[in-house]
Amino acid sequence: MSIDKDSQYYKNVWRMQSWSVPDIPGGKKNYYLIVTSLIKQLASNHSFDPGSCPNIDGVETRPWREYFPYLNSMGLIVNKAGEYYLTEVGESFCENMVESVLATIMQKRIRLFGELLEIIQTEPDTVQGVNEKLCARFDLDWAEVHNTRRRMDWLEVLGLIEGIGGRRWQLTETGKAILLTWDLITPELILSFESVDTDVSISPSPEEISSLLNSLREDVELQKERSTYNIWVPSPNRIENLRSIVSFAKDKVGKYELFDFICREFNLKTSSVESMLPFLRVSGLVEEVGRNVYQSTPAAKAWCETNDAIDFIRILHAKMRFVGEIINFASSDTTRNALYQEGKKYGMNVEKTRWIVGFLLEAGLVEEPHYLHIKATATGLELIKELPLADPDIYHNSDVVENEVVSDKEPHMEVVQNKEHTLFEQLKKASLDPVAEGKASGVAFEERIAEVFRFMGFSAKRIGGSGDTDVVIHWRKNNGDIATAIVDGKSKSSGAVSHSDISDVAIDTHKDKNNAEFVAIVGADFSGDTIKNHATKKGFALIKVEDLENIAISARKLGLSLEEIALMFKTNGINDVYEIIDQRTRESQVISLVVATMTREQEALGSLSARDLYLLLRTTDLSPSLDELIEIFDLLSQKEIQVTSVVNKSSAKENVTYELNPIKPTANRLRLLADSIEGGVR
Repeated sequence: MSIDKDSQYYKNVWRMQSWSVPDIPGGKKNYYLIVTSLIKQLASNHSFDPGSCPNIDGVETRPWREYFPYLNSMGLIVNKAGEYYLTEVGESFCENMVESVLATIMQKRIRLFGELLEIIQTEPDTVQGVNEKLCARFDLDWAEVHNTRRRMDWLEVLGLIEGIGGRRWQLTETGKAILLTWDLITPELILSFESVDTDVSISPSPEEISSLLNSLREDVELQKERSTYNIWVPSPNRIENLRSIVSFAKDKVGKYELFDFICREFNLKTSSVESMLPFLRVSGLVEEVGRNVYQSTPAAKAWCETNDAIDFIRILHAKMRFVGEIINFASSDTTRNALYQEGKKYGMNVEKTRWIVGFLLEAGLVEEPHYLHIKATATGLELIKELPLADPDIYHNSDVVENEVVSDKEPHMEVVQNKEHTLFEQLKKASLDPVAEGKASGVAFEERIAEVFRFMGFSAKRIGGSGDTDVVIHWRKNNGDIATAIVDGKSKSSGAVSHSDISDVAIDTHKDKNNAEFVAIVGADFSGDTIKNHATKKGFALIKVEDLENIAISARKLGLSLEEIALMFKTNGINDVYEIIDQRTRESQVISLVVATMTREQEALGSLSARDLYLLLRTTDLSPSLDELIEIFDLLSQKEIQVTSVVNKSSAKENVTYELNPIKPTANRLRLLADSIEGGVR
């Protein structure tokens, strides 16, 4: 096989894969049981109500529709007129239902699934460590370990990796064997993709679509009139789903007949279809030809005849802003964030730009060479040669405003942040200079350690001196008991604390003297496995200054409880704290996404439920699960918070609808409460 052919093969593999691992309700321990049970049930009967819950022994199940995204994304099932059918892949898996077969299916569908396994094969590591290596190898800018953890959860479930203690993971024999059979992508291959398919040609557009583009080319006013309306289309395979709708409406059809078709075809509620109809009209696909009577436009009918996704993009470009312009902007590799900033010039907010990018990805006109990066394909570059592109300056008076939360820093917050920065700088310097600040050996470091723990909310006191520990820390547990930890600070000019720097006798004496439950050693770094193995054996924690700073900053930013922070005092407990930080960071991001989406959609759709938000957000980068959204609404509607209010109650939590209360007064009230509480302890 030639190099060009190899590159094309691997590029096709890469294009078929998705960055995200679809969520499947039910908990990690039940993943495989749920998938196999659902496939078996579909093999015997595909007539299931999408709203009904399947029966799986020992599992509290969710409605069928919530399992569809995963099963469909893995190519196991399809939806035909409201009924689920096994694909050839699904039927093959049903005949040979073993973990390794499902693992190979996921490898073909998910980017960096096998590549992550290869990293663990090289060296057993923690989730955090694997994430860092994966990001470094493939130039990823993942802000959290969520993407890596979700992949590793599946690798564990499918028997390809196993824990070996210290939160580290290694390959099983099955994992080693299956890795030899998988086609893996390397960073070098990704770079080589740029030289593939440089000579491409695209079919000319039908006359009906050419007419739209010519009018746009000749009249700048039509450029200004290109729509910025909200976009929503059932996923996955959104372009094909739109073509199905357009095909159904080739001949005149009543509104309710059209709605009934879309509801049945894609398992949607009428309210969801109602929110999609305006987009179908402004995008030039469907038009109202009589009162509550609709028909596909001539251009849309022409697209149905060609069945070419590029023709859909041509229509979309003629009717909506920032379509071909995205391809042009992404002529060279660009980040999604840069793309979102460019979209604002056209009056497009982040969510609308995401939708357009999604269409372009499906049409093969842009690709994702790296996570959260976009680059035009050769086909995309060929297409924009014929598209009349707009100068963003013509939209500078656009009244479309990005839904962003702008927070003006209050003066005292700047003072607090400056003090924080000074504290952590002093901590780092003292960890490398035993006589820092002109004080006796180790004193400055011990004082800064105590100050950092007080900053996080602990009762912390420097003791020091001969015959006692350096710092004693107290906090109240959730059960009301008082917990105590002693901390031994080790300031080393070399930066590395070794086993010889620690006295077991002294630590045991200090622990007994202070009736302490936990022991921790704090230093800039720790050298060699001896000290780490000894810490595990003796049951005390090794805390790097860098980790202490990261946790302290996160504790303030994310509102961690003392019990959560105190996990760092357990042997190898730092990773537990980081997992909580990852979870809390994601929760914060999902809350922001929910508030932004409700702000944007509430006027058009009215009150929204967790299920509505799930449908609206499942194609976003965060892709929150239904359970996450239910928890978010429970939190935001609490009496003490009142960001949202219940409008319509339901026995099913996912169907309770909420409306957003005025954000600014609510945020000001919560900010006042936080400032008042914190002011009482300043």
